[in-house]
Amino acid sequence: MKRTSLVRGVVRGQRGAVMPLVGFIIIALLALAAIAVDVGYILVTKQQLQNAVDASVLAAAPAMILEEPEKTTEVHALVVDMCGRHRAGDDASVSILPAEDIIIEDNKVTVYARKLRDRGNGLPLFFARILGIRYADVTAKAALEVYTSSSACCVKPWAIADLWDDETPIVGYPAWQNNERWDGEQFDDLNGNRLWDEGESFEDENGNGVYDSEYYSRDLSQDNLAGYIPELPPTGHVGMQLKLKVASKFDRASSSYFNPVVLPWPEDYGYPDRGANRYERSIVECNPTVIEQGTELLLESEPGRMVGPTNHGAKELILEDPTAYWNDQLNTVDHHGGGGILGVSPRIIMIPVYDPRIWPGTGRLQDENSIYITKIAAFFLEDLKQDVVIGRVSKAPVSCTDPVSPGGGTSFTWTYQLVE
Repeated sequence: MKRTSLVRGVVRGQRGAVMPLVGFIIIALLALAAIAVDVGYILVTKQQLQNAVDASVLAAAPAMILEEPEKTTEVHALVVDMCGRHRAGDDASVSILPAEDIIIEDNKVTVYARKLRDRGNGLPLFFARILGIRYADVTAKAALEVYTSSSACCVKPWAIADLWDDETPIVGYPAWQNNERWDGEQFDDLNGNRLWDEGESFEDENGNGVYDSEYYSRDLSQDNLAGYIPELPPTGHVGMQLKLKVASKFDRASSSYFNPVVLPWPEDYGYPDRGANRYERSIVECNPTVIEQGTELLLESEPGRMVGPTNHGAKELILEDPTAYWNDQLNTVDHHGGGGILGVSPRIIMIPVYDPRIWPGTGRLQDENSIYITKIAAFFLEDLKQDVVIGRVSKAPVSCTDPVSPGGGTSFTWTYQLVE
């Protein structure tokens, strides 16, 4: 009996010691829960800030190809606007200080979104205040880089001749000068490539013993060092007004060719092989087929003026952005009334440019009725006069192609990607 009473006494004596331990455990669990709430709040806010900066650099991408000072002005405006559409933590919109948070370096833009105690917008915490920590600093960063592109999709069904030297006089051929047509002496095309090659005989009409022709270099054009050059005047041709689709016989490269071409479409679209309906839809819709720059692509021409399909398709495209116009002072696309983004419009289109030494032939199905694509140029569809489509040389972003190398200003087409 004495042994039993002793055990009971020991147990009663330890009851008071367990209660403080339970209380300490409860407090520790509550502290951990409090920390988890605050840490979770910080992580959620950081992700919200990250979403904001990711979206903002993507929104600013089109402005990265503009010239200064418009480039910086537009990038700042687009970043601030897009961040303002996102909430983070206790803020209904993310606030950006352009001078500190937006960094533009050549072809790269970096954006920071910061909630900092030093700025007075630190993230207010809940339970950490017990420990004297009232606010947390939270920062997110995103960077985007612009790249040149060697290909493009959404290419429209018109093709124009690249620029060549039509001005330099050639002895014995005064009629060739400034006649808006590439000219050369007649030759025996042994390999069927429609270009004079060393060793092929030719008609030496001026008797100088060498093959004479106007000058054009496909390689230089593909490097954007000749032909249409995607730079501002006087070295480049951005802003030059051209006829993308012609009507007059004086503007035609050859009989029955008014610049419409048959572009390849994916088979699952179910379009006919050629014809007015396919041509019109090619104007309005984005053709997903990627056409490579710097390669030879054989295209058949659509003969005839295609008056109705040209009018319907071009008008529909113009109505997608009716306030857009070409700003001669800025040499880019602008919008009446201040709407839209500078340099961006669905009316900026991609057009194949072909080697001017190889003019389209006549007839619909003849082998010589083809053109060789040397590059893709961008144009702003400025106007439609009856069935004549007027465009301005421009630049355009392409989202369906892979980047090639940094430097969106050296190409007509360019793309971009997040790099941080």
